[in-house]
Amino acid sequence: MREKQIKIDSLNVNYKEIGNGEIPIVLLHGWGIDSDKYVELANLIINSTEIQRNKSDNSETSQESSAGLSPQWSQRNFKIIIPDLPGFGKSDEPDENWDLDYYVEFTDKFIKSVTQARGFELIKNILSKSNLKNIMNGGFSSISNTKTKKNKQVILTGHSFGGQIAIKYAIKYPEKIDKLILTGAAGIRHKLTAKQKMLFILAKSGKLIFSLPVINIFKIPIYKLFWKIARQRKKDYYCASPRMKEIMKNVLVEDLTLILKKIKVPTLLVWGKLDNSTPLSDGNLMNEKIENSELVIFDDANHSLPYQKPEEFIETIKEFIKKTEN
Repeated sequence: MREKQIKIDSLNVNYKEIGNGEIPIVLLHGWGIDSDKYVELANLIINSTEIQRNKSDNSETSQESSAGLSPQWSQRNFKIIIPDLPGFGKSDEPDENWDLDYYVEFTDKFIKSVTQARGFELIKNILSKSNLKNIMNGGFSSISNTKTKKNKQVILTGHSFGGQIAIKYAIKYPEKIDKLILTGAAGIRHKLTAKQKMLFILAKSGKLIFSLPVINIFKIPIYKLFWKIARQRKKDYYCASPRMKEIMKNVLVEDLTLILKKIKVPTLLVWGKLDNSTPLSDGNLMNEKIENSELVIFDDANHSLPYQKPEEFIETIKEFIKKTEN
């Protein structure tokens, strides 16, 4: 694993890079956490690729090598890239009150920056694809004729808030994505019950109501109840800086339900049946709206599925990549 830093616009951005392959998997994390949560998952993906490659090399005629998933997976050569999104981990906070579109544009600039070969890396890639004898015979024209991709397609993976970003990114930049993987993705807004509406009114008028001496003692219990019923983790909001509190509000109000049908890339939805943050009904709705999608449900997993059950999560990804190979 390599931890790196890059500047995008005026922001210092921290990210992790695992593996040395040419196929980039960009993983966008959830709200309130950062890239550290996904290191084990990324290492397991890279290690499983190496293990399968070694098995195939050592025994090409073995039953495992000749059937099912192993040959396809052993031929994959991945590089997993996990940014600390602005406002999280070791990355700078945005200098404005961002909404979801800002994070989409950040993601595009980030992907461009970390997947394009430059300088010595570009020369290395060209030479690796060119035969030295051909270069000597053809001169530098052999190098100039070598085809290199300026913009690599990525496998974009989003968890929770990262999934919300990934959805809008896939709609705006479909040509830049090979596959889309969403797990516990946010973005579906639900109608409020009468009780929830009452609590929102209390929250909005809270400063006035709770300024009264006697009522003030009930402030913390009522706010805790409010965030619990609103299905938002209270610690995410209470622990956030003033800037990130405003950004959280901007993100939470956006409902992606009506634009899900615009996603055209192959999409895998992975959901925990016990997910209380983004309930399984959200995954079912996304599966219904996204035409080229598949939903896989884990009965004994919750919102933390990617790092709660990393081995099973990887096996699901493997099968999806195999089935959607061009």
